[in-house]
Amino acid sequence: MNLNLNKLYNRMKKIVFLVLAGMLSAGALQAQSGKAFYNSPYKTRNSGSFDARYSILSFGLGAPNKAVQDTYAGWSRSGSPVVYAKYEHGIMDEVGIGGQIALSGGSYKNGANEKVKIFAFHMAVLGYYHFNKLIPVKQLDVYAGAGLGLRVRNASSDNNGYNDNFDDTNITVPVRVGGRYYFTDNFGAYLEAGWDDMSDAAIGVTFRL
Repeated sequence: MNLNLNKLYNRMKKIVFLVLAGMLSAGALQAQSGKAFYNSPYKTRNSGSFDARYSILSFGLGAPNKAVQDTYAGWSRSGSPVVYAKYEHGIMDEVGIGGQIALSGGSYKNGANEKVKIFAFHMAVLGYYHFNKLIPVKQLDVYAGAGLGLRVRNASSDNNGYNDNFDDTNITVPVRVGGRYYFTDNFGAYLEAGWDDMSDAAIGVTFRL
């Protein structure tokens, strides 16, 4: 399972590189139309990449897996990419509110007999600001978001016949910046970076509902 997720993550990275190339091309093609865009009043200006009518559903993979980074120093560790599901709904033409859930797993090993399995779950509510009044590219939705979340992590071990479990729960303040590029009116890809106690960066697909 971990191997399949890693392969999928690598494929999605290639897609993101293609998306970035598309962003550059789109920016060049729309340079002239940008003059009219910036000459329009700021209050009514909108590139069309986001507005209050939109609902957005996204699925992605994040790395590195931070749930298996900060415990059991000196042990060998392995982990799969973080799996994300995100939803956002517009409340103003440049402002949205939404939530995300994230799951991750991994393990630590110390020799042949000591092994600890880690599972982490994160949920958060976030508010987003979209830069559709500043970037005149309809297909490109650049945003920044912040919110409040909760991460629950469970560790279980079976070392030489001795079972041991522990849980920890942390309140998080996720901060993310990212961009979505739409290939059609309703389908695109996204790239995101920041902090949420699960990963530093994520890539995935997005659907505009």
